[in-house]
Amino acid sequence: MATYTSSDKRNLPGAFFDALGTFYHRRWLLRYFVQRQITRAYKGSYLGFVWAILGPLIWVFFLSLIFSHTFGLRQRTVEGDPTLNFGLFLYCGLLPFLTFSEALNKGLNSIKGSSGLVQKVVFPLELLPFTNAIGSMVDKFFGLGALLIILLLSGRALHWTLLFLPVVVVLQLVFILGLTYLMAVLGTFLPDLGEVTRPVIRGMFFVTPILWPPDRLPDSLSWIEDYNPLAYLVKAYRGLILDGALPGGLATLYFTLFSVALFVVGFAVFVRLKPKFADHL
Repeated sequence: MATYTSSDKRNLPGAFFDALGTFYHRRWLLRYFVQRQITRAYKGSYLGFVWAILGPLIWVFFLSLIFSHTFGLRQRTVEGDPTLNFGLFLYCGLLPFLTFSEALNKGLNSIKGSSGLVQKVVFPLELLPFTNAIGSMVDKFFGLGALLIILLLSGRALHWTLLFLPVVVVLQLVFILGLTYLMAVLGTFLPDLGEVTRPVIRGMFFVTPILWPPDRLPDSLSWIEDYNPLAYLVKAYRGLILDGALPGGLATLYFTLFSVALFVVGFAVFVRLKPKFADHL
């Protein structure tokens, strides 16, 4: 039986804003769950939270190393910037994509993985997808720090456009939150959806300009980039961090509108259907 809900009897707009208010009224609980989400992966290790930065640092180091002369391989440089190692270019594109894939997977299991809270306790369920999304973002934030450290160690100057990076990160967070809430609902009612998302994530990797430069696409396939929100994030990250270039204003507007719409729809669907979650666990 469903257990949560002071706002279930209200209309959808009222329940929507009531659920948003939960983040403020239960901010102490939200802070606890976010902290637990971030530190859980490093619990029991000798270095503990140090791995949050050390792990990505090792990864970006080896990516840079592999695409150099160290192992006798021909160094791959980035087209248009021969001073930039392809490993750094690749890792910078991976950061937003890995956040997306992790949020997708965590979102699917955010309700089913907390069945005890859903079934036995009166609990603000909207906090569960939120903490998963924040956990994914914070984890990749340390990966971003590792990338900046490697850039400094390799003698590259940091661009002033990094000041604009928090704006893109906020837009990315809105996008990730909308996606996570929507996947939380779908994962609760469609238990086999996880089998579908795995090949979808793999496919998204290859249609996102992570391994290939966008200017290599023929005009007939330009829609692959135009209608892929991950393409905007990858290009924005690379532009702000590696090239010192701001993302296009029109592209930013489109991504903002899409992300806000995705969040509103995802959160509204979540609020509307959360009374039925317990019956499907």
